[in-house]
Amino acid sequence: MLWVLIALQWLHILAGIFWFGSALTVHIIAFPAFRKFPPETRRAIIEAFAARYGRLVGAVAGLTILLGILRGLVGGVQNVLTSPYGLTWLAAIILAVAIAAFEGARLSPAVGKLIAAGESEQILALDERLALYGKIELSGFLVLFSLMIAMRFGY
Repeated sequence: MLWVLIALQWLHILAGIFWFGSALTVHIIAFPAFRKFPPETRRAIIEAFAARYGRLVGAVAGLTILLGILRGLVGGVQNVLTSPYGLTWLAAIILAVAIAAFEGARLSPAVGKLIAAGESEQILALDERLALYGKIELSGFLVLFSLMIAMRFGY
């Protein structure tokens, strides 16, 4: 059973690094760099980027959440759900699902609208919306990351 727990923990951390790291890369490096291009060029670049990124990050987000749930269950969290650790674990699951839902309900549709936009003004407005959504998403990830650290120390 210990090896299953180790494998789940390792895979969960790896998937979480990819999910959080890709969000950091997109919102801090890629999208700001894309803003240096004219709106029509920016739209084409984001379209090419999103074609691969969107499908991949959605799968990784779901895998990260699933592995976190499995890791907790295999580790016996159901026996300590009312403890600080159990409550932190539940909060982390809820927040992770909320971040994934935000990506699906707000970020992805905004990217789709930007790709479909025909006028420069629309592209610029949607790009500003994406910048705001990026700040919201990264804020959620920082709280989630803090919960992961707290769980490491028993909270």
